[in-house]
Amino acid sequence: MIGRIAESLYWLGRYLERIENHARLIDVDYHRQATHTERDQYPWKELIETLADARAFQEQKLPYNESTVLSTIIFDIDNTNSIRSCVTSARGNMQAIRERLPSELWDAINGFHIWLDKQTMDNLLIYPHTFFEQIKNQTALFQGIVESTMLRGQEWHMLEIGKYFERAENTLRILRVVYYENGIELSFGDALALLKSVSGYEAFRKCLSNKISTDTMLEFLMLSPVFPRSTRFSLCHLNEHLAKLSDSQGGISHSIKNVRKLIGKMHAQLNYMDPSEIVRNGVADFLDLEVRRCNTIGSEIGQMFSAKGVNVLTF
Repeated sequence: MIGRIAESLYWLGRYLERIENHARLIDVDYHRQATHTERDQYPWKELIETLADARAFQEQKLPYNESTVLSTIIFDIDNTNSIRSCVTSARGNMQAIRERLPSELWDAINGFHIWLDKQTMDNLLIYPHTFFEQIKNQTALFQGIVESTMLRGQEWHMLEIGKYFERAENTLRILRVVYYENGIELSFGDALALLKSVSGYEAFRKCLSNKISTDTMLEFLMLSPVFPRSTRFSLCHLNEHLAKLSDSQGGISHSIKNVRKLIGKMHAQLNYMDPSEIVRNGVADFLDLEVRRCNTIGSEIGQMFSAKGVNVLTF
């Protein structure tokens, strides 16, 4: 029972972060399609590779076009990574732990679910920007309620752990797909779209002026200690919340210790890494390695909810 509560909180945090990330990425790539005059599959293929099961999509021999791709990554309940699936799963996790969270959070996620259930492809295609803005507003409402009403106890830390792990992984996966598609020399348009997909364009200009290059993009999105969606920033806050969770238990458990050790190693490497070093050693190989490390961290976090480690999370 205890493990299920902790796991529900963790996945609730992940799903809400994932929904927002998806909405930003789809919104930017959807409007970027207008800049592609040739009738190629880009960026529809990129969206499938980032947000869906690319192999399953290919096996169904579906075309990479506007209606098919958007339907798959937004409305398809059989795609466990679609926005609709994520909202449904978030609501299910929330429903299981309603008594532990502010009632306003249930109202927010339930209202979001009801609104999305009424939407159709026609609504999306007529007013795409308005559709994605509504999704971002719904997730912002949820996060605002969390920030302003939740006690800074174990439940809050578990939500934040889910959020920051999802954020760290999301930035890495977007970078990997973009660099696989374009190589290390990004065009200005692709670099701009990448920054906007993580709401980082204005912050990038403040930190690094207009010097858009492979080095500066990696420095900002991977190594920045102040940009909230950089991998380094996310790992730092992920580790802090795990430390607070451990403190609230009166000691450190074996499972939390393992997770913090893995995160600490990854974070320490990013602290002292130079972007030119990444380029020199190969961007694609580096991103593959970091994604694998994130996967390992995710697996170790899952062990925290197992029967053997359940006494760690004494809610």
